[in-house]
Amino acid sequence: MAKKRLDKNSLTEAVSGFQGSIASVPIPQGVTLKTEEEVIIWEQLTRARSKEDWRDVDLLVVVKIVKAEVDMRKHQETLDKSGVLIKNNKNALVANPLIAVIDTLQRQQLSLIRSISLNQQASDPRTLNGRAVNNNSNREFIHTQGIDGLLAMPIN
Repeated sequence: MAKKRLDKNSLTEAVSGFQGSIASVPIPQGVTLKTEEEVIIWEQLTRARSKEDWRDVDLLVVVKIVKAEVDMRKHQETLDKSGVLIKNNKNALVANPLIAVIDTLQRQQLSLIRSISLNQQASDPRTLNGRAVNNNSNREFIHTQGIDGLLAMPIN
């Protein structure tokens, strides 16, 4: 049975949206992100939807996207240092093989992104009702005002 979605303008949805904006999406069980860079990329990607809209299987795919992104960045750094052209055994200039590696990783990453509709906002039912948009504006508000800005303070 499909779960009933609340109106994005309801009070319950607003409270839920703020709670989802404060808490980040938890990493699935059995998965570890090894570096701070992976955690940052994880948080950037999981902000695309509200916390409640992520399925476990989608989160496992996001982990693969994160790992591919970290690998691409590492290979890109090496490519930037060594250059696009390198000399082979015969001292002839050839294309750096890292270009093909990075290209393959990019294709895999884009395929994974498409598989969970991470880049499609207009037709994805998880973002059609505007929850993710509301959550992003909530995060922005919390970032600028802080959590204390949400609390009603007594007037002296």
